[in-house]
Amino acid sequence: MKRGGNRGLRGFGRTCVIAAAVVTAGAANMAADDLCGATITTDLKLEQDLSCAGNGLTVGADGIKLHLNGYTISGSGSGVGITVIGRTGVSISGGTVRNFTTGVLVMNSTTVVIKDNRIVDNGGDGVDLQAGSVGNTVKENYFEGNLARGIMLRSNTSANQIKENTFTGNRVGILLFGTSGATVKENTLSSNLLAAIRVNVIATGNLLAENIAISNPAGIEFLITPTGSSTGNTLRENTLALNTCGLKGPLAGNTLTENVFQGNTADTCP
Repeated sequence: MKRGGNRGLRGFGRTCVIAAAVVTAGAANMAADDLCGATITTDLKLEQDLSCAGNGLTVGADGIKLHLNGYTISGSGSGVGITVIGRTGVSISGGTVRNFTTGVLVMNSTTVVIKDNRIVDNGGDGVDLQAGSVGNTVKENYFEGNLARGIMLRSNTSANQIKENTFTGNRVGILLFGTSGATVKENTLSSNLLAAIRVNVIATGNLLAENIAISNPAGIEFLITPTGSSTGNTLRENTLALNTCGLKGPLAGNTLTENVFQGNTADTCP
């Protein structure tokens, strides 16, 4: 590992059950009041904010483009903002999802792209990638104030890309719970309440590269469980600055290359 040096700063679990029946939205020009709880089967571009008492939108077909168009889907503290289950080739972009239990839920889906959104103030996870979520991309989003995690990658997910996002003021920025083959790259994570990135014992074969973790209790934390801690991951060229602990937990069995430490209270701690 190398210390010192300056690097430019880039711009900054729980399972949710969908209980309510939904209404099929076959046209993109449905009235806003009708969209809350609806299943979207054609491309949709929002024309105004949505305020939903329960769930927001459910994607009901492959290849759907959901363009939030600068508008906000807001909840009342329950439900899921946007749900994608068993779909491929979906894109969600360009708006804000806030104040749900989960902002965006992706399950058993592939090649979903979540890009250029603000996902904030949700009671659980901002984005929850659940079992069967393979080859999805979450990039260029802003996560703040999510009370569990900004992004959660659960067991039986693989090959997902989490890149160029900004995380601030979440309980945990990113949690790799049991995922494999994930790429977590070029994210900026600051002032999260417990850790910028956490790696659970059953997460292996993941790449954490070129992330910037600033002013967190832990920059990157390997959780200790009764069965041990995670191995087989690669940490490369991350910048860990002004954290209470730069790297926390057992590091044996993981590959660490050219990470940069600046001004942490401790660069490594047990």
